[in-house]
Amino acid sequence: MRRSSTSSGHSVNAARTLWVRVGLIAMLAVSVSAQRAPATGVRTLANVLQLHELLISPASDAVFNASTDPPADDKGWTAVRNQALVLAESGNLLMVGSRVRDNDNWMKMSRALVDAAALAATAAEKKDAKALEAAADPITTACMDCHRPYRDGGRQMGAPPR
Repeated sequence: MRRSSTSSGHSVNAARTLWVRVGLIAMLAVSVSAQRAPATGVRTLANVLQLHELLISPASDAVFNASTDPPADDKGWTAVRNQALVLAESGNLLMVGSRVRDNDNWMKMSRALVDAAALAATAAEKKDAKALEAAADPITTACMDCHRPYRDGGRQMGAPPR
């Protein structure tokens, strides 16, 4: 059966079309906003000790070893640069989520680790043994400055207390 083209029929169709369009726009807006923003944000899994065991200690050991015995080839320098970058990014990870101890010294000390490791990464990128050796000191200082108050309860850096 064919509808008549009365003004009443036209307004019903227009209203229906309008609601369909509004619904489609709403669904599109929800879809686009869900794609733009993460649902829950950062979710940290490893604690500070685990970050040290997994990333920080092996990376700092590699950088310290290379600072006293520089790599002999491009592959070795690339490996040192990569470990310095792991160390720098580990400093960033210390500033995320439940790992943060406070918003003052902890953040400054974590950033000091990032900056010190960045010096080592730059030295390795340039294959500069003297600069790499010099970069080891700020890394050691960053480690000591953080371990004293947060890990060692004020005592000098050494093996972690048991």
